[in-house]
Amino acid sequence: MRQDEKKYRGLMMAAIFGLVALLASVQLLDQQALRSLVRENGPIEIASAAGYVLVLLIMILKGGWDFFRKHAYLFVLVAAFGLRELDFHTRFTTMGIFKSKFYLSPSVPLPEKMIGALVCLALLACLILCLRKHLKTFPAKVREETSSMSIGVALLFMAVSKGVDGLSAKLSRLGLELTAALSLSFRSMEEILELGIPMMLIVSTLAYFRKRSAPPRS
Repeated sequence: MRQDEKKYRGLMMAAIFGLVALLASVQLLDQQALRSLVRENGPIEIASAAGYVLVLLIMILKGGWDFFRKHAYLFVLVAAFGLRELDFHTRFTTMGIFKSKFYLSPSVPLPEKMIGALVCLALLACLILCLRKHLKTFPAKVREETSSMSIGVALLFMAVSKGVDGLSAKLSRLGLELTAALSLSFRSMEEILELGIPMMLIVSTLAYFRKRSAPPRS
């Protein structure tokens, strides 16, 4: 393994352990302090949004116009994740544009539905383009390259955070009730995992550009 690969692999592991330590330490807080930490537009959510901004800045500064021209879909997807952290998908509309109810509800004006549909179609097009360009080679790269491995970890964080999102409501439909403390613990897990996504993307972006600028092996 190249020295720079070891460096960024270590950075990725340090970020993961840091997230685990953060998750463990916040459980020691009283419920009021923890609720303040993980609230909407709270410190962790703002840090997550700032992480996505940092990813975009790294891509712009390291890649320049040529990288943007070839990978504009990545900029769009990363920006969309950052805006979602700031609740832009609900801030200017009657309800969240990613819900089917948004398009079926008679209370949502038609212009809103059209704009929401255009945004969703644009994001879907970027996602499909990303998958077409990278999905085939990703499984092989994820075992060898830190830039791809950290993307894999980010996807894992995304899946788990989505699983615990609104867990209380999901379990209540099955007749299971969580205590307020346990529900808050799952909420903190969700927020910290969502913070981990841009952290992994930062590591991935730095590792990618370091590898691209490194001299080829002899």
